[in-house]
Amino acid sequence: MSLEQPQIDIVQAKVFVYTLPFQSAMQFKHVKLHRRKGLLLKLVDINGANYFSEIAPLPGFSDETFAQVKTEIIKILSDDISMLTKKKSHYKSVQFTLDTVFINSEERLKRQQPNIDNVPLLHGNCELIAEQYQQLDYPNLIKLKVARQSVDADIATFQMLCELNPLLKIRCDANQAWNKQQATQFFSAINTLQLDYIEEPTCNHQTNLNIADKYQVYLGLDESLQPSDFSYQHHHCIKAFIIKPTLIGNLKKIDQLVSLSIQHGLTINFSSSFESVIGLQTLKGLASHYLAQKNTQKPVISLGIDTLKYFNSALLMDEQKMEQDCQQLEVLWSSH
Repeated sequence: MSLEQPQIDIVQAKVFVYTLPFQSAMQFKHVKLHRRKGLLLKLVDINGANYFSEIAPLPGFSDETFAQVKTEIIKILSDDISMLTKKKSHYKSVQFTLDTVFINSEERLKRQQPNIDNVPLLHGNCELIAEQYQQLDYPNLIKLKVARQSVDADIATFQMLCELNPLLKIRCDANQAWNKQQATQFFSAINTLQLDYIEEPTCNHQTNLNIADKYQVYLGLDESLQPSDFSYQHHHCIKAFIIKPTLIGNLKKIDQLVSLSIQHGLTINFSSSFESVIGLQTLKGLASHYLAQKNTQKPVISLGIDTLKYFNSALLMDEQKMEQDCQQLEVLWSSH
């Protein structure tokens, strides 16, 4: 099931720095960000073909910092670019890039990509969310960020969306920000039949299972998947794995999660950590890889990559303009 990287003779490597401003400040756990910072890696093979990948640890969620991955990738590239796919890093965002460094060839980026459901993401106050939902023409499945405002406001927003579309299923994401009382207040007030699942309502897994059991709702696991010592114990209230490869860190573990999802009938959502378009294209490529597997049961996969709309930038928003966009970025390092 694992993604096999081709044997490619690399003759040049460049590392670019990008900074993408958000339209308005975004809260990532205890960190408020006004802009997203990351690295873009461009490789050129012996035939002149280009490959693009991205390293972008997410403040508030990633263990590693931008400064650490910057030092790490330059050290790795300086050593021997021909052995790039054999290298190992203890920084998760770097390791994932090493595992998928050839997935985004320039040729692939310019081809029509397979159509995999991309679940729209709604974020903001009730008025903004209503406006976003109406502009999307009332889809029947969305993802809603909760626990950024009061529980009462989240309840009002959820119920408003349910009234706009009685057929709507909502995937909520609390990022472990509620306590037990707040989660209980939310579930006791909403129409739980329209909740597809909720990601990580509190930071305690057993508490989440108990509450889900009591209110007969489903859970999606996100942060719980990320520790290196994660061991899955199935429970009937768990419905989905939300896989954020930048935060998971390596393909071997992602393979294991996909296998577990097939074994237990769970859905998978490959989800963005607010990367540029290159990071999102990597997730598309990864999803396509698992859906294309032969002689195995296919997982049920959707994408959570509806994040570019939160940036106020013309750069790195279009996968077909990478060559032009790179010319406007700062070159941090070049092999020659």
